[in-house]
Amino acid sequence: MILTQRQKDILLLFLTNREVSVKEIEKRANISRRTVYREFNELRPILAQEKLELASKKRNYTLVGDKKSLKKLQTLLKTTKSQVILDIEQRKNALVSKLLLADQPQKIINLAMDLQVSEATIQNDLNTIEGILNEYKITLLRKPGVGVAIKSLESQRRQVLVGILLNEINDYDFFHYLSKTERMANNFFLQLFPKNLLLTVKNLLEETVFPSISLDSDHQIIELILSFVVSIMRIKQGFSIENIKPTVDSLKYQGLVFKFMAKFAAKTDLNIEQTDIIYLANKIMACDNTQIDFSYDSDYKITTSIKVKKFVEIVSEQVHWNFQKNPNFIKRLNHHIMSLINHQVVSLPNTKIETLVGLSKKFKKLYIAIENAWNKEFIENKITKSEMQLLLLYFANEYTSAKNNQQINALVICENGIGTSAILRARLKQELPEIKNIDLSKVADLANENLQKYDLILSTLELKGFSRKYLLVSPLLLNDEINRIKNYLKEYERKFPIVENKRKKQDFTHSTEKLVKISIGTLFCTELVNNIKVTKLKNNSTDLIAVVQECLAHTKGVIRRQQPIAKKILKRIRLAPVGIPNSQLALLHTSDKHVKKCTFLLFDLDNKLTMKSMDHAEIQVKRVLLMLGPAKMSSLEQEVMSMISSMIIMNDENLQLFTEGNQAEIKDAVSAQYLYELNNKI
Repeated sequence: MILTQRQKDILLLFLTNREVSVKEIEKRANISRRTVYREFNELRPILAQEKLELASKKRNYTLVGDKKSLKKLQTLLKTTKSQVILDIEQRKNALVSKLLLADQPQKIINLAMDLQVSEATIQNDLNTIEGILNEYKITLLRKPGVGVAIKSLESQRRQVLVGILLNEINDYDFFHYLSKTERMANNFFLQLFPKNLLLTVKNLLEETVFPSISLDSDHQIIELILSFVVSIMRIKQGFSIENIKPTVDSLKYQGLVFKFMAKFAAKTDLNIEQTDIIYLANKIMACDNTQIDFSYDSDYKITTSIKVKKFVEIVSEQVHWNFQKNPNFIKRLNHHIMSLINHQVVSLPNTKIETLVGLSKKFKKLYIAIENAWNKEFIENKITKSEMQLLLLYFANEYTSAKNNQQINALVICENGIGTSAILRARLKQELPEIKNIDLSKVADLANENLQKYDLILSTLELKGFSRKYLLVSPLLLNDEINRIKNYLKEYERKFPIVENKRKKQDFTHSTEKLVKISIGTLFCTELVNNIKVTKLKNNSTDLIAVVQECLAHTKGVIRRQQPIAKKILKRIRLAPVGIPNSQLALLHTSDKHVKKCTFLLFDLDNKLTMKSMDHAEIQVKRVLLMLGPAKMSSLEQEVMSMISSMIIMNDENLQLFTEGNQAEIKDAVSAQYLYELNNKI
């Protein structure tokens, strides 16, 4: 017997009352009259199997049957698991999944019954998902009197479907279901597939494919099982992959697919095309961790590297900031893009990753430039929004690291006399505040100076044969000389303020309201900063679940219940990596009704955790950053929490601070950042 919790509640009402009115059911179950009658229609065939029926009398309903049948029903209600009722996002994903799997148009009424909602709800959901599907070049077709269908390239259809499934199916639930004798999964998305097909594919992959490749997570195993299952179901429906190119050096993986299909064909007839073989081979290759070194020919590497350089050049031109001068940045970016376009890394899900979303808002112009440049240079390589935001992380890190390292060091050279040098130094400080350090030197002392540490060299006299480029200026630093220095620094830095600061007219309206908001925000930030703690977890477990629980155990007074918070955090970790690239940090964050107040805590680990970072590189985490907030946060609270999460990944200096800094240093850094942003607002 398969029942939803709502259906179980309705039947319990009948078992505890002789007669029940429709109005009473509406009130108890908090549903409409129409939904009540729909539930009755679904319950009648289920009850008939147990020799029971719903009888009506004067608008009241009674459950009719002998005592033995009624007793059996009562036992079944206690022992039967409830069918899962989906939340809004799950329902939309379920709707898309059913349409992607369907081989013909689906009736609205049938979709409504399957998802246990009204037809109007399905129509509203379709309006919402239509725009999202368009981003993937998937078209939603509505045919009056016929139904709803999806038009798409077959490879895109399968890719999106598997992506949704990976987000919605918990690793534990997946393997638990396959290892048990239960026919029905307690997960809507697993119910989309015959259990015997899932088991057959899993067992055959274990025989033919998995021994020949290296997989580092259960998630990759599930991805391959689902990719094969979805492909087999679509092939049986008569749909094959369009013409796609095999990945270079994928012959080995095509052989593994042929090996699998030979064994599968012995159990079930299947007419498979070469394009489907290539598609599945590319999938296996993308998950195989033995593909660490690029096995592409040198021409291919060179071509891709040239495209990456052009990509960086276009971004640089659009934002007027030179991203081309740091070889290490180009190397890291080249490696990531090469991996991305050749499926060497698992794509991030197309879902919101709060830290990356906040970054794309903060660097809106840079993000747009990256999107434009990608669409010019890599037009054939479509990536998700989350992957595009991850590219932004590389650029934003480089930009802010360079910007924060612009501690311009200047050397002022005079023939003699400290007075002249002092006048020039004072003028520099007044006119060019971006020059942070100004050293003075006499010509006679130049031989002892380390000239390499200076970005700018000014001299009040001509230096014939001097080894470094310098600017000849007068001690009073005239306006045209100031402009020459500014132009020099602009060229030297190639600086462009991504966040424009246009001078606005002074506006005194709503000043009192603004002052109140500033006061409230400052009080909130002060309390948050005062409660920042760095805690040492001695002899911590290397099991991630245990570490999360241990961290939450130190949140006394912050959360009401630990278990739902732990579940949310772990679900977020399974969705996408939480390690911060090029660091030893993991950022765990969630909001929930069981969280009393916004909190930022840091935990140092005795035993490091091996985790994936956002760019899918493996890192050793030695410090866990935990950010918690209530389910409903004010805009001020959200702003401050976003400020902290974004400043963590802003630059290498901040990464170092949040990795190594003590409690006082981190408090000071957060306070300074808040004051800086507050000053900009004012």
